[in-house]
Amino acid sequence: MNIINKNRKMNTRKLVIVMALAVLPLFTFAQSIFDKFEDMDDVSTVVVTKKAFDLMVKMGGDSEEAKEYVNMIANLNNLRVLATENATIAADMKAKVNTYLKSSKLSELMRVKDKEGNVKIYIKEGKDADHVSELFMFVEGISKHMGGEERKPEAVIVSITGDIDLNKISKLTSKMNIQGGEHLEKAGKKQ
Repeated sequence: MNIINKNRKMNTRKLVIVMALAVLPLFTFAQSIFDKFEDMDDVSTVVVTKKAFDLMVKMGGDSEEAKEYVNMIANLNNLRVLATENATIAADMKAKVNTYLKSSKLSELMRVKDKEGNVKIYIKEGKDADHVSELFMFVEGISKHMGGEERKPEAVIVSITGDIDLNKISKLTSKMNIQGGEHLEKAGKKQ
Protein backbone atom coordinates (compact mmCIF):
# COMPACT_ATOMS: atom_id res chain seq x y z
CA MET A 1 0.00 0.00 0.00
CA ASN A 2 2.86 2.39 0.82
CA ILE A 3 4.40 1.77 -2.60
CA ILE A 4 1.13 2.65 -4.31
CA ASN A 5 0.83 5.88 -2.29
CA LYS A 6 4.44 6.80 -3.06
CA ASN A 7 3.86 6.19 -6.78
CA ARG A 8 0.71 8.33 -6.71
CA LYS A 9 2.59 11.13 -4.94
CA MET A 10 5.41 10.92 -7.50
CA ASN A 11 2.96 10.95 -10.42
CA THR A 12 1.04 13.84 -8.86
CA ARG A 13 4.28 15.83 -8.39
CA LYS A 14 5.32 15.17 -11.98
CA LEU A 15 1.90 16.28 -13.25
CA VAL A 16 2.00 19.44 -11.14
CA ILE A 17 5.52 20.29 -12.33
CA VAL A 18 4.53 19.78 -15.97
CA MET A 19 1.45 21.98 -15.47
CA ALA A 20 3.53 24.68 -13.78
CA LEU A 21 6.01 24.69 -16.65
CA ALA A 22 3.14 24.89 -19.14
CA VAL A 23 1.63 27.99 -17.52
CA LEU A 24 4.90 29.86 -16.92
CA PRO A 25 4.78 31.63 -20.30
CA LEU A 26 1.33 33.01 -19.43
CA PHE A 27 2.71 35.16 -16.63
CA THR A 28 3.95 38.60 -17.65
CA PHE A 29 7.16 40.25 -16.61
CA ALA A 30 7.67 43.92 -15.77
CA GLN A 31 9.18 46.09 -18.48
CA SER A 32 12.92 46.43 -18.26
CA ILE A 33 15.93 47.40 -20.30
CA PHE A 34 16.33 43.76 -21.36
CA ASP A 35 12.77 43.12 -22.64
CA LYS A 36 13.73 43.66 -26.27
CA PHE A 37 15.93 40.55 -26.19
CA GLU A 38 13.06 38.24 -25.22
CA ASP A 39 11.42 38.44 -28.65
CA MET A 40 14.59 37.92 -30.66
CA ASP A 41 14.89 34.62 -32.51
CA ASP A 42 18.55 34.16 -31.57
CA VAL A 43 17.94 34.60 -27.83
CA SER A 44 16.90 31.80 -25.50
CA THR A 45 14.78 33.09 -22.65
CA VAL A 46 13.60 31.74 -19.30
CA VAL A 47 11.40 33.96 -17.12
CA VAL A 48 9.91 32.83 -13.81
CA THR A 49 7.66 35.29 -11.95
CA LYS A 50 6.63 35.65 -8.29
CA LYS A 51 3.30 33.98 -9.07
CA ALA A 52 5.12 30.97 -10.52
CA PHE A 53 7.41 30.74 -7.49
CA ASP A 54 4.38 30.97 -5.19
CA LEU A 55 2.69 28.19 -7.15
CA MET A 56 5.79 26.00 -6.88
CA VAL A 57 5.95 26.63 -3.11
CA LYS A 58 2.30 25.60 -2.75
CA MET A 59 2.96 22.38 -4.66
CA GLY A 60 5.90 21.65 -2.39
CA GLY A 61 6.76 18.07 -1.74
CA ASP A 62 7.45 15.60 1.03
CA SER A 63 11.03 14.66 0.28
CA GLU A 64 13.97 16.47 1.85
CA GLU A 65 15.11 17.57 -1.60
CA ALA A 66 11.69 19.08 -2.37
CA LYS A 67 11.61 20.90 0.99
CA GLU A 68 15.10 22.27 0.37
CA TYR A 69 14.04 23.48 -3.08
CA VAL A 70 10.91 25.16 -1.64
CA ASN A 71 13.07 26.93 0.97
CA MET A 72 15.32 28.22 -1.81
CA ILE A 73 12.51 29.68 -3.94
CA ALA A 74 9.99 30.79 -1.29
CA ASN A 75 11.27 34.38 -1.17
CA LEU A 76 12.16 34.88 -4.83
CA ASN A 77 10.24 37.44 -6.90
CA ASN A 78 11.71 36.99 -10.33
CA LEU A 79 14.22 34.99 -12.32
CA ARG A 80 15.23 35.89 -15.85
CA VAL A 81 17.84 34.20 -18.02
CA LEU A 82 18.72 35.46 -21.51
CA ALA A 83 21.32 33.64 -23.61
CA THR A 84 22.53 34.08 -27.16
CA GLU A 85 25.02 32.51 -29.50
CA ASN A 86 24.83 35.52 -31.84
CA ALA A 87 27.90 37.79 -31.47
CA THR A 88 26.03 40.93 -32.59
CA ILE A 89 23.25 40.40 -30.04
CA ALA A 90 25.87 39.56 -27.40
CA ALA A 91 27.54 42.94 -28.02
CA ASP A 92 24.16 44.67 -27.69
CA MET A 93 23.51 42.75 -24.46
CA LYS A 94 26.86 43.89 -23.09
CA ALA A 95 26.03 47.52 -23.88
CA LYS A 96 22.62 47.21 -22.16
CA VAL A 97 24.25 45.53 -19.15
CA ASN A 98 26.71 48.44 -18.85
CA THR A 99 23.82 50.93 -19.04
CA TYR A 100 21.86 48.98 -16.43
CA LEU A 101 24.81 48.78 -14.05
CA LYS A 102 25.33 52.56 -14.24
CA SER A 103 21.68 53.30 -13.41
CA SER A 104 21.09 50.60 -10.77
CA LYS A 105 22.33 50.46 -7.21
CA LEU A 106 24.21 47.23 -7.73
CA SER A 107 27.70 46.66 -6.40
CA GLU A 108 30.19 44.23 -7.79
CA LEU A 109 30.42 41.05 -5.78
CA MET A 110 33.00 39.26 -7.87
CA ARG A 111 34.38 38.72 -11.35
CA VAL A 112 36.12 35.78 -12.86
CA LYS A 113 38.17 36.02 -16.03
CA ASP A 114 39.88 32.92 -17.27
CA LYS A 115 40.35 30.89 -20.43
CA GLU A 116 36.73 29.73 -20.20
CA GLY A 117 35.28 33.25 -20.36
CA ASN A 118 34.27 36.19 -18.20
CA VAL A 119 31.75 36.11 -15.37
CA LYS A 120 30.68 39.24 -13.50
CA ILE A 121 28.34 39.04 -10.50
CA TYR A 122 26.64 42.07 -8.96
CA ILE A 123 24.33 42.38 -5.97
CA LYS A 124 21.97 44.81 -4.32
CA GLU A 125 22.27 44.58 -0.54
CA GLY A 126 19.57 42.80 1.43
CA LYS A 127 18.59 42.40 5.08
CA ASP A 128 22.00 41.06 6.20
CA ALA A 129 25.40 39.97 4.87
CA ASP A 130 24.07 36.61 3.61
CA HIS A 131 21.02 38.05 1.81
CA VAL A 132 20.67 40.30 -1.22
CA SER A 133 17.59 41.78 -2.90
CA GLU A 134 18.99 41.35 -6.39
CA LEU A 135 21.64 39.14 -7.90
CA PHE A 136 22.74 40.01 -11.42
CA MET A 137 25.20 37.97 -13.45
CA PHE A 138 26.66 38.57 -16.90
CA VAL A 139 28.67 35.83 -18.61
CA GLU A 140 30.49 36.44 -21.89
CA GLY A 141 33.15 34.96 -24.12
CA ILE A 142 32.45 31.35 -23.29
CA SER A 143 31.62 30.12 -26.80
CA LYS A 144 35.23 29.64 -27.79
CA HIS A 145 35.89 27.23 -24.95
CA MET A 146 32.87 24.94 -24.88
CA GLY A 147 34.21 22.32 -27.26
CA GLY A 148 31.93 19.36 -27.78
CA GLU A 149 28.88 21.10 -26.30
CA GLU A 150 25.74 21.28 -28.41
CA ARG A 151 24.98 24.89 -27.36
CA LYS A 152 27.65 27.56 -27.35
CA PRO A 153 26.35 30.74 -25.70
CA GLU A 154 28.21 33.90 -26.58
CA ALA A 155 26.56 35.84 -23.71
CA VAL A 156 24.25 35.04 -20.80
CA ILE A 157 22.36 37.46 -18.53
CA VAL A 158 20.92 36.14 -15.26
CA SER A 159 18.80 38.36 -13.01
CA ILE A 160 17.24 37.13 -9.77
CA THR A 161 15.25 39.37 -7.42
CA GLY A 162 13.65 38.80 -4.02
CA ASP A 163 15.07 37.92 -0.61
CA ILE A 164 18.00 35.88 -1.88
CA ASP A 165 20.14 33.76 0.42
CA LEU A 166 23.58 33.67 -1.20
CA ASN A 167 24.36 30.43 0.62
CA LYS A 168 21.47 28.68 -1.16
CA ILE A 169 21.22 30.34 -4.56
CA SER A 170 24.14 28.41 -6.07
CA LYS A 171 22.17 25.20 -5.50
CA LEU A 172 19.19 26.66 -7.38
CA THR A 173 21.25 27.77 -10.39
CA SER A 174 23.00 24.41 -10.36
CA LYS A 175 19.68 22.54 -10.46
CA MET A 176 18.53 24.78 -13.33
CA ASN A 177 21.88 24.24 -15.14
CA ILE A 178 22.44 27.99 -15.63
CA GLN A 179 25.77 28.71 -17.34
CA GLY A 180 28.15 30.43 -14.93
CA GLY A 181 26.05 29.47 -11.90
CA GLU A 182 28.93 27.47 -10.46
CA HIS A 183 30.61 30.79 -9.61
CA LEU A 184 27.77 31.66 -7.24
CA GLU A 185 29.02 29.05 -4.77
CA LYS A 186 32.26 31.03 -4.51
CA ALA A 187 30.28 34.27 -4.15
CA GLY A 188 28.30 32.91 -1.20
CA LYS A 189 31.53 32.00 0.58
CA LYS A 190 33.04 35.48 -0.03
CA GLN A 191 30.14 37.34 1.63
